[in-house]
Amino acid sequence: MYLAISFIIALPAFFSLLNQHYFSMHDDQHIARLHLLDQGIKQGTLFPRWVDTLGFGYGYPLFNFYPPLIYYLAEVFHLIGFSLIWSIKLMLISSLFLGALGMFLLAKKYIGRAAGFVSAVFYTYFTYHAIIIYVRGAFAENMAYSILPFAFLTLHNMLTTSTRKNIALCAISLALLILSHPLIAMPTFIFITIFVIFYAYKDQTNKIKLVADSVLSIALGLGLSAFFWLPSFIEKSHTLAQNILTGELANYKLHFVFPQQFWYSQWGYGGSAEGLADGISFQLGKVHIGFAILSLLLYLVYRYSKNIITPKKRHEMLERTSYFVLIFCCVLFSIFMSTSYSTPIWEALLPLWYIQFPWRFSTFTGLFISLCCGYFLFILSHLFSKLNTAKILFLLAFVISAWPIIYYQKYFNPQRFLDTNDTLRTSHEEIAWRISRSSYDFVPKQVATKKTDLNTTIVDITKDQIPQSPYLVDNNTTQVAVLKNNFNNKIFKATTTSSTTFQLNTYYFPGWKLYIDDRQVAINSGNKYHLITTLLPTGKHTITARFENTSIRITSVVISTIAVAALLFLFFYRTTSAKKM
Repeated sequence: MYLAISFIIALPAFFSLLNQHYFSMHDDQHIARLHLLDQGIKQGTLFPRWVDTLGFGYGYPLFNFYPPLIYYLAEVFHLIGFSLIWSIKLMLISSLFLGALGMFLLAKKYIGRAAGFVSAVFYTYFTYHAIIIYVRGAFAENMAYSILPFAFLTLHNMLTTSTRKNIALCAISLALLILSHPLIAMPTFIFITIFVIFYAYKDQTNKIKLVADSVLSIALGLGLSAFFWLPSFIEKSHTLAQNILTGELANYKLHFVFPQQFWYSQWGYGGSAEGLADGISFQLGKVHIGFAILSLLLYLVYRYSKNIITPKKRHEMLERTSYFVLIFCCVLFSIFMSTSYSTPIWEALLPLWYIQFPWRFSTFTGLFISLCCGYFLFILSHLFSKLNTAKILFLLAFVISAWPIIYYQKYFNPQRFLDTNDTLRTSHEEIAWRISRSSYDFVPKQVATKKTDLNTTIVDITKDQIPQSPYLVDNNTTQVAVLKNNFNNKIFKATTTSSTTFQLNTYYFPGWKLYIDDRQVAINSGNKYHLITTLLPTGKHTITARFENTSIRITSVVISTIAVAALLFLFFYRTTSAKKM
């Protein structure tokens, strides 16, 4: 039943996707990334950190840095037989369904099924949710938006019922959140800390175990996802992302939200800019704000009124509504972090700079304000006992839930549909030029760059400089045959009558090793595009280039393997104990 309810909630949000077209968005790279992941897997690499063609045809370690979860989910649909375009759309539909289900289950824990239905609808039709999908095309962030309710659901279960299973489930949800979008996972730990402190304050007798369970779950979640985030964190210093993600147009100081924009800012499909000149809307939605305020007013009446309800009943319900204070404070904090008033916190916590856009805290605003809206029905039904019957509650839930759908479903539509197909979206020119120009954060920092008129950094390259061959030699007498040209393993047979420079048209990045006749040779990358080159002696040779794991990647895989073993131990130990009983 819960699955059916979640699907019904999500249907109007993805109805516009049910056609044969793709659609326009800011981050229009997902088809290419899925295609490259699919190629890497078919080449025999389950997790292809390096991909070819991107980076203006020279390749770069995309999945060493970009969260891979959404593409693996889309790959499942593609392997079943769906096109790349439909696989991406089915991934989006799944995430919308998942988010509605997660919020319903989370709110149900706090405020019951009927109010949980209200929260799920408000969460699905939060305006920033529409911006993530249909304006920005930030599908990884959308997946994080969908997983977030599960993270707080499993956290609540662990903090209220300390079992090994709950610790493990909380760790899994945190790991999935990191693998979906680490820049959303990072501030999530701030809110987790707030929740742990609050729950520990409520449960004075078990606060030490509660904190210990939380630390264990977080450590396990970090361990499970370490194979991705640890190399990403350490090796990002080798890329242009180190400066681009924290400076220039992505500097967080340029993207604070003005308070009046939360109430109203015009809907648009443009970008974020300094001041009030934004091309996208940051409104929270008047319906959401209105019901959240009404919930607060009802809570205050419920909390302090001595005439409407009896002292005994008020005391019984204070425990059930105590979480409302925590959740409402989290709404205010997430809004605060989106504004320039929070600048001292941003300046003190340098890792926050990688979030780039303070308005990303709207993800958390959506989570907590939707819970507050559900509290409206919950508190109302307990103020007026005649409303507290199943039929009336669900009737009220449907009436209240109609508001955000009526007002905000119109935003869950793309600006325009595109008449395209998989072939056009995965051509060499499409990936090596158009898409490469829109995203080059993970290109090695040694590659030649230049400044634009906006004083932003771009790679100093023109379309005619995109390589058409995987290699280049500096004389016409050298004959080269390509034996293998996989992402991580490239093998050539070369015959030359004089020593020549052999250039692999691939950026050098830590992990690349070059072998001539099975003997490792030094790589010379001191050229304009930091390409792998070496001196090839006279004669016949086999040239092999392999992208191998660095020490930090090996360490991260070992950590994740240990975390998986620990996770299995938690489940197995619990099962064994149950049998003994």
